[in-house]
Amino acid sequence: MKTLSLVVPCRNEFKRLRPSAFLEATERWPWLSFCFVDDGSTDATAERLAWLANASPSIYSIYLQENRGKAEAVRTGIRHLCEMSHADIVGFWDADLAVPLDEIPRFVRCFEDDAALCAVIGSRWPHLGAEIRRSAKRGVASLVAKALIRRILDVPVWDTQCGAKMFSRAVAAEIFSEPFRTRWLFDVETLARLGLYRLRTQVRELAVSSWHDVPGSNIGIGASISILRELVLVAKTVKGMGMTK
Repeated sequence: MKTLSLVVPCRNEFKRLRPSAFLEATERWPWLSFCFVDDGSTDATAERLAWLANASPSIYSIYLQENRGKAEAVRTGIRHLCEMSHADIVGFWDADLAVPLDEIPRFVRCFEDDAALCAVIGSRWPHLGAEIRRSAKRGVASLVAKALIRRILDVPVWDTQCGAKMFSRAVAAEIFSEPFRTRWLFDVETLARLGLYRLRTQVRELAVSSWHDVPGSNIGIGASISILRELVLVAKTVKGMGMTK
């Protein structure tokens, strides 16, 4: 197997984080490592991550003194991996494990089966046999967001927001080199940085077999307004890069 290192951004995840799941994953797959990034947590997340880092040589942690947002937390971790690790593939995975860690080998096999791939992104496509569970409220919001993103940005991806994405190390070093302009839609901005050609020819959207809505990740009205503003911002960025041509 190719080697893989995943960034796991954490912000006040003490109650939701499942240390045993990550430890079991590193024991089961020796080609896998995790880089946790504590994004200025105010609970006991930092202590739990320190315990994890001490429990396994395949797990290490980065601590940000103040909250800088998921985008910057992920970027900090990815840059660290590109500079300090020798992993063939780097990426990020949501700490709540809405996408189970059992899905990881399927992502890696995509890279092994196609040497031209530069990225594999998870998709919560409700295909036959998949177990996709979300609240009715979140389901409607997700459909609206997907429609807006596809219409405004013209990005050839069905699900841009799934919290499971992997990249070849060289491509990750390129697209995560500069700070993101968005806080909530950095996934879309990440795809924009890949460019339309690579999105159409070198990126695989992999439908996950399981995804469940984890309590505690709801988005309020203020965040919804910010997301709409960021849609406009990213649309301008994408247009400037010629992705809609």
